[in-house]
Amino acid sequence: MMNVDTKPICIGTGLVALDVIMSGISGKVTQFLAGGSCGNVLTILAYLGWDSYPIARLSNNIAAELLLEDLHRWNVTDTLLSINETGSTPVIIHRILTDRMGIPKHRFEFRNPEDGKHLPAYKPCLAKDVHKIYQTGPRPKVFFFDRINRGAIELAKLYKEAGAVIFFEPSSIKDEKGFNECIEIADVIKFSDDRIPLYEKYFESAKVPLEIQTMGAKGLKFRMIGSSTWTYLRGYYIENVVDSAGAGDWCTAGIIYNLFHDKTIKNLTIDEVSFALDFGQALSALNCTFEGARGLMYHFKSSELLSYIQFIIESEDHRILERKGTEQPEIQTAQMKISSLLARV
Repeated sequence: MMNVDTKPICIGTGLVALDVIMSGISGKVTQFLAGGSCGNVLTILAYLGWDSYPIARLSNNIAAELLLEDLHRWNVTDTLLSINETGSTPVIIHRILTDRMGIPKHRFEFRNPEDGKHLPAYKPCLAKDVHKIYQTGPRPKVFFFDRINRGAIELAKLYKEAGAVIFFEPSSIKDEKGFNECIEIADVIKFSDDRIPLYEKYFESAKVPLEIQTMGAKGLKFRMIGSSTWTYLRGYYIENVVDSAGAGDWCTAGIIYNLFHDKTIKNLTIDEVSFALDFGQALSALNCTFEGARGLMYHFKSSELLSYIQFIIESEDHRILERKGTEQPEIQTAQMKISSLLARV
């Protein structure tokens, strides 16, 4: 567990987006929240007591204003964000639904439901800006990235040389050449079996110090460098699931929080890694009982949450129950229609 007397730093680049939360097929907008894998991981870490610095190219529009408003609420530092007319603020509709059996599910949408046009998409940081970004920001304990592009790779190289742990969380291996370059740099790779199902076949000889494969409700497995054997950790049984979005981001943040405040990748033990992964899975499961990719944050104080998760892990109770009687999120209900927002992004 981390020492709260100092604040470790995480810098990250990748998908930082505005999540537009909607309930039902024809439901109204209920919340505008910072999202995207990178945005969620760094915001969760800020909530848990880290200093977080996302790197992103955003446009100067209302979507960026709403995104920044939520980042600032959680004390995320915005000094490495570029906001101008050449950027793009990705907008993702996060629609919360139920199936025919009444079981909750969610869907991400990338088109304006009013006219079918594509919503603004992700633009990576430019390779020409890498050295300026590196000189502007602090030296982090961890550098996180979730997209394969030249800017992210060059930043990872610089931060690795400066002693940071490089945490790589790819969503695919479509760019196999770039993927290979990333795993040469990475200290940790975390990926889901549904996104990269053939990882072991193609990258059996990967020399990444810590490899983590998530398997949804079945839990996850990991292996450390020097071992060909994977260690399995079962997941948590969740009652009263509301929304499973953001589960992987909570797991990632929990792993980073536990492992890299005062440790390096070289001196980790299997027990330490197992605890951190259990911790991440417990956070992930608990968030599924709230609406939104980071809904948990709006219901619990971080100190209360950490004590609760610690109790769950130490009791070896793999059931996550919906907490009754918690206060509702202190998020102002959005009054504007989806069309009025999307017309201006």
